[in-house]
Amino acid sequence: MASGSKPTDPGDDVLDAAVIARLAESVAAVELTAAQRTAMHERILARIDSDAPPDTFTVRAADMQWVTVGEGVEVKVLRVDRERNNQTVLIRMQAGAVVVGHRHTQEEECLVLEGEVLVGGFRLARGDMHVAKPGARHPPITAPRGALLLIRSELPPPQFRIA
Repeated sequence: MASGSKPTDPGDDVLDAAVIARLAESVAAVELTAAQRTAMHERILARIDSDAPPDTFTVRAADMQWVTVGEGVEVKVLRVDRERNNQTVLIRMQAGAVVVGHRHTQEEECLVLEGEVLVGGFRLARGDMHVAKPGARHPPITAPRGALLLIRSELPPPQFRIA
């Protein structure tokens, strides 16, 4: 070490508190325009959407459409598994709508998300899960005040399929 010099301290390269305070005062926040905020939001969403976790897939709401299948009854197909011959759908029933009785070849799961339905005279309300075993036959299903159902069931015959 040369005479008169002192050892270098790694902390010597760090700004002191007074300098940091003066720098902070000189930097003003800038309000983004609506277009800039939208563009930033889209870039963030694109990054989030770019890499789904391994062994998963996502079906986006924008890729699914409600299809009218009867008076006051709409279906949105969420997933179809042709290998297992089953599907997951949302069924939206307006007040007074009816789904005709039917038989099951596979187990069907029905979760009432909103409203209530009557399976024959049996009442299911929001949060109730109803399971029909293979071979079960439903009486007509009615929605006195409307309902939204999440259903996992077998695929309907080809002439009645939506997706």
